[in-house]
Amino acid sequence: MKIIDKTPLLDEKGELGVKQRLQGMLQFGFSWPNELQAQKVIINFFDRQLERGYTLIRNMTLGQSGITIPMILLGPAGIFAINITHLRGRYEAKGASWNMQSGDGYTPASINLIQITSRMARALQAFIERQGVKLPVSIEPVLIAAEPGLHIESVGSAVRVMMIDGIKPFVSGLASGRPVLSPEAVHEFTERILNPRLRKKEPLTVQASPQRSASQEAERDQQEVSRARAIFNASENLKPFNPADFDFAMTDDESPLEIIPPASQESSSAEPVQQPKPKGQRVLGMTPIQLAIIAALVLALVCILGSFVYLIFIA
Repeated sequence: MKIIDKTPLLDEKGELGVKQRLQGMLQFGFSWPNELQAQKVIINFFDRQLERGYTLIRNMTLGQSGITIPMILLGPAGIFAINITHLRGRYEAKGASWNMQSGDGYTPASINLIQITSRMARALQAFIERQGVKLPVSIEPVLIAAEPGLHIESVGSAVRVMMIDGIKPFVSGLASGRPVLSPEAVHEFTERILNPRLRKKEPLTVQASPQRSASQEAERDQQEVSRARAIFNASENLKPFNPADFDFAMTDDESPLEIIPPASQESSSAEPVQQPKPKGQRVLGMTPIQLAIIAALVLALVCILGSFVYLIFIA
């Protein structure tokens, strides 16, 4: 299996240094290192079980949308948007709801992993199809528990949910199932995820129908943008889009007719990608606020060590 890792801040060996770990926790949340470790466990299992023909893209950010998908698996069995959780405890996946155990029953969890995973798949499908191609199959959302200490009771879940003991049957099903994508299609969709392309405009044909005016073209483009956004934001089974539910949201200025810049520096395009200007001056890749927090942590550590030295050698 081919693995393409887009995780930021990793060194050449795919590990996090002390500075990178602190920076990642400040930027992505304090649970980020645990999330990466959980991903690593699942990726290692996939790598041992899946043969050639499969590609796994890790922590891919879709253009400038800010939407990051932990794992995208492409192969003959289809395309899967996979979300990995390192939670422990007892949870319930019921329809589009994600509930945690409370006493003898379940109550809604503060973060709905079912909705997050489902929207990841729809965002990825919109991201590909905005480039002017039609996927022959729908992208399937998958939520995987990386911790043996997490028990999930699935009752008609809106996404495929599996505990760690269900990963092996899932992978075996991929290997033995009927192929739905050719190797050429797998390669094509992988490239469109990594290096998005300009949507090709349909050639004008000489017909009796009049040519569209500029205002009509603008209206059509706006309709396509609205359709792509609706794919990500709406569903009959999900509540209305609320950015507070999760940590990504589509930008307002995306257009399906523009070239979506690659999310990494490994672009094969001959044109240099113009990187957005930083909002503020950075030192060692961190903002002044991040540096201040790290400085406060270091100061607190020095004070604690100083107290120990005083108690041991002076007191």
